[in-house]
Amino acid sequence: MVNARTLLLVNVDLHCTEEGEGLPLIVHHGGPGLDHSVIASHLSPLAQQLHLICFDHRGTGRSATPQGADPYHIDRFVADVAEVSKVLEVGPFALMGHSFGGIVALQFALDHPELLSHLILVCAPASHHYIEDVEAALPDRLGREALSELDSLKDSEPSDYVMRRSLELLAPIYFHNPARVSELGLNSVRFGPETQAVWDSLEGFDLRPRLGEVQVPTLVIAGDEDRSVTTERAREVADGLPSGSLLVIENSGHYPFIEEPKAFLSGVAQFLGMKVKKKGGLFGRRSS
Repeated sequence: MVNARTLLLVNVDLHCTEEGEGLPLIVHHGGPGLDHSVIASHLSPLAQQLHLICFDHRGTGRSATPQGADPYHIDRFVADVAEVSKVLEVGPFALMGHSFGGIVALQFALDHPELLSHLILVCAPASHHYIEDVEAALPDRLGREALSELDSLKDSEPSDYVMRRSLELLAPIYFHNPARVSELGLNSVRFGPETQAVWDSLEGFDLRPRLGEVQVPTLVIAGDEDRSVTTERAREVADGLPSGSLLVIENSGHYPFIEEPKAFLSGVAQFLGMKVKKKGGLFGRRSS
């Protein structure tokens, strides 16, 4: 059973869902602009054996729009994870971050290693250089009309529509099967000038020199068809971590939990030391 509630944190109220019992797994979804529904339902089978905690990060989904100075700086997202664990009284806990959420998770591991038991980085960039990979892949993956429309959107004011349409156009970059972009639930997108400030705070970021400081066991997951965070970038991160391992999921892009859920869940379950079944359960289709 999924329990949903609002967590009253110091600087912002966050919408949170909890399911299951056991090892706490806090999940920071990607974005910014998307919400936890992009990933939460796909992780539900894990709640058979652990305490699954998902939340809409600040300014997205059902969470409140943050106030105060520089409310979308990356450090605020890191602090929110710490506060979520404190309010829920969980720890040490496993932390999973997807895409942008992986940047938050990696920074969290550097700032709060004492709170973590495991770290899972899903298609997560460790530096700004992933942008170069996306730009290099565009001519081969997108047609002329799509490239033209995407270019026109760059000059538009940040908005829900601009982000939603950009994700649709970039589906060949993010997905092995671009048609599956429809499964992201893009109608829930919340994006504007304020959340654009997230990317502004990350301009030129590079956490690679600090990978050797991350002592927590870490699973790095990559999709072999992801053209935004490539397998080469993921391997670089895994190799730089003292206790890092790499899982490359075939026939998958930036959202392996959507395109190859069986392989994704199996890899996560084994990393966390969960018991798995050969038929059904975590190795089968998503439980209802």
